[in-house]
Amino acid sequence: MLNQIAGIATVMFVAICTIFAFRYGKNNEVGKALVLIFACGLVLRIFSGTDFYLNPWDERYHALAAKSLLDHPLTPTLYDDPALDYDYRDWVNNHIWVHKPPMTLWMMAASMKIFGINEIAVRVPSILFSSLGIFLTFFIAKHFFDDKIALLASFFYAINGLLIDLAVGHQPTDHPDTLFIFFVELGIFFSVYYLHRPSSAALFLVGVATGFSVLTKWLPGLLVIAILFLLLLHKESWKKATLHCLIVFAIAFIVFIPWQIYIYSAFPKEAAWESYFNYRHLFEPLDGHDGTAFYQLAMMPRIFGELIYIPLLLFFYSLYKRQLSADKLVLVLWFALPYLFFSFVATKMPGYVMISAPAIFIMLSWGLWAINEKMKNPKYRIATIFLLALLIVLPIRYSIERVKPFENKDRNPGWTKELRKLENKVGASKAAVFNIEHYIEAMFYAKVSAYPFIPDQKQIDKAVGRGFKVFIYDDSRIPPEIRHQQNVVVLSHD
Repeated sequence: MLNQIAGIATVMFVAICTIFAFRYGKNNEVGKALVLIFACGLVLRIFSGTDFYLNPWDERYHALAAKSLLDHPLTPTLYDDPALDYDYRDWVNNHIWVHKPPMTLWMMAASMKIFGINEIAVRVPSILFSSLGIFLTFFIAKHFFDDKIALLASFFYAINGLLIDLAVGHQPTDHPDTLFIFFVELGIFFSVYYLHRPSSAALFLVGVATGFSVLTKWLPGLLVIAILFLLLLHKESWKKATLHCLIVFAIAFIVFIPWQIYIYSAFPKEAAWESYFNYRHLFEPLDGHDGTAFYQLAMMPRIFGELIYIPLLLFFYSLYKRQLSADKLVLVLWFALPYLFFSFVATKMPGYVMISAPAIFIMLSWGLWAINEKMKNPKYRIATIFLLALLIVLPIRYSIERVKPFENKDRNPGWTKELRKLENKVGASKAAVFNIEHYIEAMFYAKVSAYPFIPDQKQIDKAVGRGFKVFIYDDSRIPPEIRHQQNVVVLSHD
């Protein structure tokens, strides 16, 4: 009931802010409108992100690896001190964890250093950066179009259901994809800024943002340089544009290459395997994430609204007919490159292409106003209003489906409450805890090594030999010879 009340209050707040933002925008009070749109996006993310448990895929792994960086910032681990042998190729159960680049984990660790080790602190960086993307979308859109299109694009960004889900850990690839989207967009923002105010500092910031994006999600972050090159071609010669892009790449390279050198030196087996694992994504549908070459395009209606193809096709047609200036081709490239690349990558995930989302929001917003202008004939007015309403309402509906403001949801389930008491149960001993369902979460809440199965005698001996005290959660399947061992403590569930 409490969640439903909070959900209703959230919906009312967002509705009121949206109404006033529309009024301010209509009166050319753009700053006030943008602040209200930002408030909508921030509140939606805060409401959706106040779950007092870690989400199973992939948030719990990211949270645990980030927590380990509080003790050793350059050594991300999953099992910080394994009680049993492990396979370094198994990213969900290994010791050294270089499955993801470090930027997201460092951000999450910094948040936990400030706000404590808890679920909300895990999400603070993603909620903050995802919300700041609302401003970036506005200013980039304003470079190409006017304030009204820019405001609408920022609104679509603010309420997009998948962006919200990624920011709060409800979707696989969660926080890394959220920060990746932000840093790519930040790099494009600085690229646009460089066009208006050319300086070495602006070019340096493009390089740093690009380097950070690579440190967040590897080489697709170099999309920024492709966008910069096309932007520069409308202002300077291709030779000068190439030189500037090479400078940006050099700066980005200086930012991201030290980590690569470090992990191949410090953790050669793990680094080589993860590099090979990333390569396999291109040709194998890993972890069951498969689909056809049309998967990403087919997912667009579920992410951006069922009618998304209409404004996009109108945008492409207008560009083809030269009704739009050639610089708008940048938006097509921003949209097309990730979609083309990830359409032919064998492993399919909706979040992979969301670095294109700001460009899609801008084209969608342009399409809305273009349809409004092109169909002013009274004969088509009712149909036009209906179409425009659907282009706005369908993304809002999708946002509500994702945020679930009216769901009667337990945000603090019993199993998390029990795990928070685990450290008190095992005491100060070096503990190996077995037969625990949420074993990854257990290692986040308590300084233990946890496993989801009942150990056999060899595993108990292995753990004891490594200095661990063995704890097993009670279960009728525990053999008597293990249950009554001196080295074993049987824990009861609360």
